[in-house]
Amino acid sequence: MSDISTNSALSGLISQYGTDEARARTGVSNNTVSTSEESSNGLANQDVFMRLYIEQLKNQDPTKPQDSGDMVSQMAEFSSLERLTNMADEMENLSQSLISSQALTASTLVGQYVYVEQDTTAVAEGNPTMLKTAFADDAVKNELQIINSAGQTVDRLPLTDEEFTWDGTDGEGNAVPSGMYTFRATSTNAEGEVTQLGVMTPARINGVTINGSEGSTLNVANYGKLPLSDKLDIVG
Repeated sequence: MSDISTNSALSGLISQYGTDEARARTGVSNNTVSTSEESSNGLANQDVFMRLYIEQLKNQDPTKPQDSGDMVSQMAEFSSLERLTNMADEMENLSQSLISSQALTASTLVGQYVYVEQDTTAVAEGNPTMLKTAFADDAVKNELQIINSAGQTVDRLPLTDEEFTWDGTDGEGNAVPSGMYTFRATSTNAEGEVTQLGVMTPARINGVTINGSEGSTLNVANYGKLPLSDKLDIVG
């Protein structure tokens, strides 16, 4: 019977699909390795593995039969490789599904308004403006100052709630003209110390970028990009 190291069929299979260890054990040169696409898959193909194994059984030395332990080990390794390959494919499919779902969800936000951390926003004459802030823990008084684009204070209002809707009028009840307005909120404690508070104002979502250089983002008017992964506070 032919020896495994000299059998041409088995040598061809080992040279094309075998591992470095298998080539070294059987005396097959690495220089004979095929450059085909099938070769690059190694033992990831069941048919290739079984052809290699059957050829090995056909050409084994009768006095030194194939160790059953080696067979079990090889089959276990191949089974693990196959499961990992399938898992990688499933993860890729899941990733693509999540991206599609994310894009679909994000597209429904275009045209809506989201609260962003900025104290200056565009105000349309006759339209109310919604605001959000967070009071200091030791505050005894909270106040909102509204300033127009010329730097003039158009009104000062007491704040009793962290969410507030300004009706768009000045201190005399007249509707203010359209333009950019700044909202400054402050808290005063019992000692008279004044703390400036952060203010959130609504901004329009003009578009969405999926998997861009900065990840998936919302393109917000007069603000910039807002990561889609952030907690979003949609107005309304």
